Amino acid sequence: EESRQSQCSQCSQYDTEPTTAPESGDERDGDSQQWHRLYPPLSSPSARRRYKEDFGAGLRRYKELCAQLDALGQRLAQLEQQLEQLPEDSTQYQALAEEYNHLKDLKRSPEYQDKKRESQTLRNKLFHIKRMVSDYDKL
Repeated sequence: EESRQSQCSQCSQYDTEPTTAPESGDERDGDSQQWHRLYPPLSSPSARRRYKEDFGAGLRRYKELCAQLDALGQRLAQLEQQLEQLPEDSTQYQALAEEYNHLKDLKRSPEYQDKKRESQTLRNKLFHIKRMVSDYDKL
């Protein structure tokens, strides 16, 4: 839960003008090498434009994934709070508990895990592109 929170709350640090380096670059070595191959240091204004376009497209997808992951987490937290305030033998409790258990199962699903992995991969890609643009702009 907490790692999902820290990962997805990063959405707000991105903007459509990737001109500053990210504060954190916690890329894995394999990811880092992959991004260096796909996005080597910039050498021209046209390459910079392409990187910015890729950044924009990646950012849109990343924010979409974060919204989906966050919505599920927020609903679970809301249900948990409501369940704590109800008697366990009430019909309302039973209905909320059913929804809560269903959402917990969704969080363990391969689809959810794939979205989580995709968001992390995109986050690393965005950090890398932002760093390459920033390095180019310093020259």
